[in-house]
Amino acid sequence: MDIVEEARKLAKEMSEKYGKTPPFDHTELIVRKGQELAKKLNADIKLVTVSCYLIDVGLSKAYQEGKVKEHVKMSSGIAKDFLKKFNLSNNDKEKIINSIEAHHGGLEHNCIESEIVKNADNFRFLDPMGLLISVYWTKENNGRSLSEWIKLAKEKVEEKYKLVTLDICKKEAEENYRIIKEFLNRVNI
Repeated sequence: MDIVEEARKLAKEMSEKYGKTPPFDHTELIVRKGQELAKKLNADIKLVTVSCYLIDVGLSKAYQEGKVKEHVKMSSGIAKDFLKKFNLSNNDKEKIINSIEAHHGGLEHNCIESEIVKNADNFRFLDPMGLLISVYWTKENNGRSLSEWIKLAKEKVEEKYKLVTLDICKKEAEENYRIIKEFLNRVNI
């Protein structure tokens, strides 16, 4: 059983089962960015990929249950159960769980893979494609007006930019951050 493919399958199933929050396209953006950063920083690509698929695996369920603030804990619990099926070292399991539990900040990273995952997750809100996916998803599934979405997007862009910590990611994020902020500030709705 391939852990990467199984993690992808689980993330997609949870997204579809509980209302596509976050949209699976966002998860794939996180994975691609995580893999890119892992290659550049000589980190374990498999651990980064699995972690990227699992960081928000409980978010859709938490969202549906009105417990969004508990999604990290829910995702960690789901991931711990998931990881029991695979012959990974305890160290690798701890790295994956730390990647989930530290991806919103507030908890120290125990490895470079964990910091990469946090940066990949936060970068998706600073990527033009991530922004477009958010607009589409909000319009189709969330019932928010465009003006509500613009307000939320401004808040998310600020929040996520502050959580990007890797210099290699920060450099790329700075230009996108500036362009996205300028765009959002020009939209008058």
